[in-house]
Amino acid sequence: MEHPVRALLELPVEIATAFFFAASVGIGAGVVAASRIHRLGPALLVALAAFVVAAASFGYAIWRNHRSRSRRMFRRIRVVAATAQR
Repeated sequence: MEHPVRALLELPVEIATAFFFAASVGIGAGVVAASRIHRLGPALLVALAAFVVAAASFGYAIWRNHRSRSRRMFRRIRVVAATAQR
């Protein structure tokens, strides 16, 4: 069983990694667009759009990965009553 504190400490590292991966995707898309159309303005828009799409995709993946863990961490603890059943 995984400790809740460890999961909470790993989450910022995953977010930072996803941010840098999304930035690299945006830069790559901007470089490809600038080399194709030879204009900086539209290439910056392509880079920004690619960054937003990549960040949203990575954010969704992180959310899906940690959704089940957060449900387990913040649920109420059931207390088993020691009373006899009727």
